[in-house]
Amino acid sequence: MHIECPHCHFEYNSDDIAHTLKNGHFKCPVCGKKFPSPLTEHKKNSSVSLFSKYFVPVFIILGIVVAFTAIHFLTSKEKTSPVTQAVAPAITPSGSSPSLAPAISPPAPSEPQTTPPTPQTPDKMKIVKIIAAMYHVSHSYTKEGGFVCLDMADDVWNQMKKYGIEAKIMGGNIQENITTWNYRQLALESNHAWVVAKLGPTEKVAIETTAGTVITPEMENASVYFKGIEFDNPDQIKRFERLRIKMNEVCRDANNLVKDWNENVAGKQHKSEETIAKQSRIEQREQDCKNTFKELEEFKSRAIFY
Repeated sequence: MHIECPHCHFEYNSDDIAHTLKNGHFKCPVCGKKFPSPLTEHKKNSSVSLFSKYFVPVFIILGIVVAFTAIHFLTSKEKTSPVTQAVAPAITPSGSSPSLAPAISPPAPSEPQTTPPTPQTPDKMKIVKIIAAMYHVSHSYTKEGGFVCLDMADDVWNQMKKYGIEAKIMGGNIQENITTWNYRQLALESNHAWVVAKLGPTEKVAIETTAGTVITPEMENASVYFKGIEFDNPDQIKRFERLRIKMNEVCRDANNLVKDWNENVAGKQHKSEETIAKQSRIEQREQDCKNTFKELEEFKSRAIFY
């Protein structure tokens, strides 16, 4: 069951924060505040605990109040009210009554209201680490269909945006040195996706969503996570991925047709109709390859090689 913290609105799996449960309350690991468990079994236990905790002290206090009230009532009836004698104020030589000092001094001016303390700036690095760890606990990575790195990067990017952290989805190849590549090679050989979060004006960290780890620039071999093609949102990288797959297919077909022509047609006798059909097929697939790459070039300005 998913539980949302009412203070910072971070969503958790109830099993992941079960260890923080105490007296029917969970403790949020993001904002550190307590909130009551929405689970029915915890509410019942909490009600019983509160009743047993406060019933006896409240009952004792009520008994003391009733006893003091009874004593005060009985003693007040035995007292008689004293008779006071009115005394006229003395007349001063000028014939006017003297000023009487007030029995109680006027209250001192109240202290000026202080400005409420500014809420503490959230620790973005802490939030990023919690999101990465919690996501890794509740999701698994597999290459066999289903849930792949692109889906996981999209999900984590959405979590970052939910908590006000600026982030980009990165696509590229972290196994190769892409500094020597051009954009066409990068587009053809991109095989991984991850997230880069901005913590400050110049501070960035990468999130390897398939492992739940946060990579900072000073780590060994961290530079590969800050190169590739950056995307503002999931729609952009999904369009790029569709075009990349299409270009790989049509360009591979064109290359195979050319290879077949060179090995089996060039320099040999064939029917003119068959030769023309093969030439037409090669030209069509080569044009498809060029057209698809032209569409992919809309992301060329987003490529980072250094």
